[in-house]
Amino acid sequence: MKLIRALDANINRSSEGLRVLEDMARFRFDHARISADLRGVRHKIRDLFKDRQSLLLASRQADRDVGTVTSAESMSDTRTDEKDIVLSNFRRVQEALRSIEEHLKAIGEHKDGKYVETLRFDTYSLERRCLRLFAKSFPSGIYGILGEKFSLGRTNVEVARAMVDAGIDILQYREKVKDKSFKEMLNECEQIRKITADANVPFIINDHVAIALMVGADGVQQGQDDLPIPEVKKLCPEMMVGCSTHSPAQAKKAVEDGADYIGVGPIYTTQTKEDVCNAVGLSYLEHVVATHDIPFVAIGGIKRHNLAEVAAKGAKTICLVTEIIGADNIEKRIKEIKDIIGDV
Repeated sequence: MKLIRALDANINRSSEGLRVLEDMARFRFDHARISADLRGVRHKIRDLFKDRQSLLLASRQADRDVGTVTSAESMSDTRTDEKDIVLSNFRRVQEALRSIEEHLKAIGEHKDGKYVETLRFDTYSLERRCLRLFAKSFPSGIYGILGEKFSLGRTNVEVARAMVDAGIDILQYREKVKDKSFKEMLNECEQIRKITADANVPFIINDHVAIALMVGADGVQQGQDDLPIPEVKKLCPEMMVGCSTHSPAQAKKAVEDGADYIGVGPIYTTQTKEDVCNAVGLSYLEHVVATHDIPFVAIGGIKRHNLAEVAAKGAKTICLVTEIIGADNIEKRIKEIKDIIGDV
């Protein structure tokens, strides 16, 4: 009967913790998918024991539980912020599930114990997904990329100022060492960082982690052949770390590695990036929308004439490169793009 008491206590403990996490995902972040997945784990735990509810209730002795005195005197359940609430409740759930697993095995119910083990592993993935919600916000809207060779003779700094003044939602710096020295790129990024910071526009630097750190960028973008996402996150724990992806397998790997957002493309054929892979089409975009809850930017060959098609497939953040930086009037062009997105 004492083992049943332990089961009862940990079923309640895990369910309570999952409900807190579910409500956090639902009401704090308005994230339907994560909230539903947490609810799913909670229901699976309850369903596993629904035929034993009478036995569990009969074993309950809350008024004589020696742990209540310790709990009343403990200060270990203080919380510093919302992130601490999430971390604490995941610990609570995972420890309770391990206890349920071990007690089920102790009473000869090995199969159910292994089932609870799989639920515990599910919560490890859910924890990572929940914690990603606290990362710097990845905005919806227009994702702009700088590149002087396509900017009609204007400098990156000039184009950045025009794009920010026109209402760009997020801006990336993308230059290569073969075209500019590190010193030149650092100087440009320092100026662009000030422009974007003053306007509260997230600033992403492609490839160059050192420059991103030097100027205090909001994020750094890595390609498939660049530095591994987990290592970059160790270097830049306060930045968004994005990963360019071109296939379902690459998207899955980026999510597992802890990327804060991914690039999805090239949707259409593009000439603005060297050594780019073939266009992946809208099917890959549809896959990401249906499969992953990670923020993403649709990119590659997107112009005004196909922009509505991309937005209609579920892309919330969309990148247009030459369509913006190659326009004679950047402010007018961004307004036209915003009008198209707004009509979808």
